[in-house]
Parts: sequence; C-alpha cells; structure tokens
Amino acid sequence: MNNQKTVEEKFSPRVWHRRAARPVSVWMMIFILIGLTHFAIPNYGWLLVHVFTLGILTNSILVWSQHLTEKFVQHKLADAARPRQLYRIYGLNIGAIIVMVGQVFAIPYATITGAAIIAVLMAWHGVEILGQWKGASGKRFRPIVGAYAASAFCLPVGAFFGGWLALDPGNPRLLIAHIAANIGGFVGLAAAASLTILLPTVWRSQGISKYMTPTLWILGAGVLVTIIGALVGFPEFGFVVYVIGWVLAWQQWLGNVNLKQFTYASASSIAAVTWLVLTLAYYAVELMLQMQPKVPTIALLVGFAAQLLIGMMSYLLPSTMGGGPGATRAGLIEMYRYGLLRWTFINGGLLLWISGTNSYQNVVMSLLCLGSLAVFPIFMIRAVKAQKAVLKKEKEAPAAEPEPRFMEITIGVAILALVWVLFQL
Repeated sequence: MNNQKTVEEKFSPRVWHRRAARPVSVWMMIFILIGLTHFAIPNYGWLLVHVFTLGILTNSILVWSQHLTEKFVQHKLADAARPRQLYRIYGLNIGAIIVMVGQVFAIPYATITGAAIIAVLMAWHGVEILGQWKGASGKRFRPIVGAYAASAFCLPVGAFFGGWLALDPGNPRLLIAHIAANIGGFVGLAAAASLTILLPTVWRSQGISKYMTPTLWILGAGVLVTIIGALVGFPEFGFVVYVIGWVLAWQQWLGNVNLKQFTYASASSIAAVTWLVLTLAYYAVELMLQMQPKVPTIALLVGFAAQLLIGMMSYLLPSTMGGGPGATRAGLIEMYRYGLLRWTFINGGLLLWISGTNSYQNVVMSLLCLGSLAVFPIFMIRAVKAQKAVLKKEKEAPAAEPEPRFMEITIGVAILALVWVLFQL
C-alpha cells in the first residue's frame, strides 16, 4: 500500500509532466549555446537541425502525444504506467546524443547505433498509443489517436534512412525519404492530429474540421507514396497527395481566423500551417522542374515546426498547469507578452531571410527571426511565476485578457522595413 502511494506521489500527472518535459528545456539551452558558438563547432549546421528535431521536437511530441491522447479519449492511464514512459524518454535522449556524437566525429556506426535506439523506443511508444487507440472504440476523437500512433511509427522509418545516410552521405533519394518520414510523417501527422482540436480552441471558434478523418488518411497516404517515390526517383507525386491533405484542413482552419482572438498562439498556428502548405507546394513544383532541387529546410523547420511548437506550447503550458480561469489567464498574458511583435519578426524576418540576396541583411533577419523564437524560455518562466502567484493568493487574477495589440505588428513591420531599406542603400 505504501509503495503504491509512493508511486502515485512520484508520478502524479503534474509531477510526471514536469519530469517528462525537462529534456525539452535542456535541449533548448543546448540549441541556443550551439547557435552562439557555432563558429567553433564542426558540422554545426547538421547539429543545429538535429538538436532541434531530435532533441526539442521529438521530446515534445513524445510528451504531448501521450498527454493529448489521454485528454482526447477521456481515459487517464494509471500513475504506475508513468515510470516506463519516463524511461522511454530518457532512453530516447541517450540515443539522440549517440547519433549526434557519431555524426560530429564521423563515426557512422555510432550514428547507426543511436538511430536504432531511437527507432526501438519510438516504436514502443507507438505500440502503447496504438493500445489506447484500440481501447477508445466509439470515441469521437479516436482517429486523432490513430494518427499519433502512425506518427510514432514514422520515426523508426526515418531513423532507418538516417542511419543509411550515415553510410551514404548526400544520397538525394535517401535524404528525401528521411525527411518525408520524419518531417512529413512523424511531425506532420502529430501536428495535423493535434491542430484538429487545438487550432479551433486557440481561436475560440465552434466545431472541428469536418474533414478530420479524410485529412489524416490522405496525409498518411502522402507520406507513404513520397517515401516509395523518393526511393524510385519520383517523390513529387507523394508531395502532391500530402499537400492536398493539408490544404483540405487549412482552408477550413482559415475560417477560424477572428481578429478579436488574434494572439501569439492563434496567429502562430495558422501562420505555421500556411508556411507548410506553401513551402511543400513550391517544392513539389521544383521537383517536377528540376532533378535535385534544394530542400527548403529553413522554411519547414523554422516557419512550420519551430513556430508551431513554440506557439502551441505558449497556450498549452499555462492551460495544463491549471489553477482555475484566473490563474491560467495570468500565465497566458505573460506567454503572449510582446507576442504579435515576436510573431511579426518570426514570419516577416523569415520571409526576408530566405528571399534575400544580401548576406549581411540575411544575418540580421535571421537573428530577428530566430531570436524571437529563442526568447520563449524567458516568457515561460515569467508565466509560471505569474500563475503561481495567483494560485498562492499572492496576487489577484487579471480581470480580463487585453485586446489584441495590433500596434505591435505595425512596429514590427516598420523595423523590418527599415532594416531592409538600410541594406538596399
């Protein structure tokens, strides 16, 4: 009895979530440090991409897919199930470290070993999510849980191609298959499933996508066709199918846009999906016109993945911490502070960065864009303090959320325009 009580105390939902999410904070700090010292690090471009994707993004999806699965099907797992979830998370991070060490120091078999560890542990996660999907028969949001399981099974496929790339670096077919499985499958399916409910929630609109199930099936088919197509030299057909799936959801989500609910989280969610749809459509056309077009990595990782992750975490963290409407509102206000200014720098800065021809201009724009994402931990700490203060009755809860500060967008556009003009002189 005492042992059971100890497990329940150690792995209560709040404690588990804090411990499970800790690697995300650590990887964020590592990402910032590498960015500041990149000139002294070999192969820093690859390292930055994979610290973000394997470190920040993979851990976030692992934690939130489990949390949202339980929430969407209204079935909380026993606290006794939490230890193995934590062991899986910690093991996955060990695998990620081995992959990075192997790549930086050119040890292919270390890279393959790390990729194998990641593949096994993520497949294990997929099996557990699949078990929850089987137990959710008749639930309205069961297809979302199915998409989380499919997402988890895509990462082992991507890890396989990543390990193969360690032996055959630069192979364009393997690279596209690797990206299709990891970004299109693992990240894309998890994002599409989550946004089906979360995007209308942050916009405070009624209803969810009426194309929920068809969208998820089309996206899954698009990933499969792209991977097979990449291996035989015709990935563009899969890209077209995949883009159709996103457009099906995107055009309906655009109907949720309401200027009264234009917050950092809501604006980031719709902007991220817009970046994904337009970038993939552009790349599909490029594949039809060129033999080996450059993969638009920056637009996909920054415009879509990073923006969506930070935007959604800005909403989810205060909401998960709870404490009542007043406390949650206090946390959200801090998370959204200067939010529309940051949103303008992220999207406007990214657009001018990837389209610019002046290298100095591109450096400044990239700093404005990435810096606006990198300050997230500062606002997260402020939000936790503000929310705790209301929870402990040390401060009164804010009376109401402030109106959207569109002046921040005006200021952001003016600063971007000024910087752009200065580099044209």
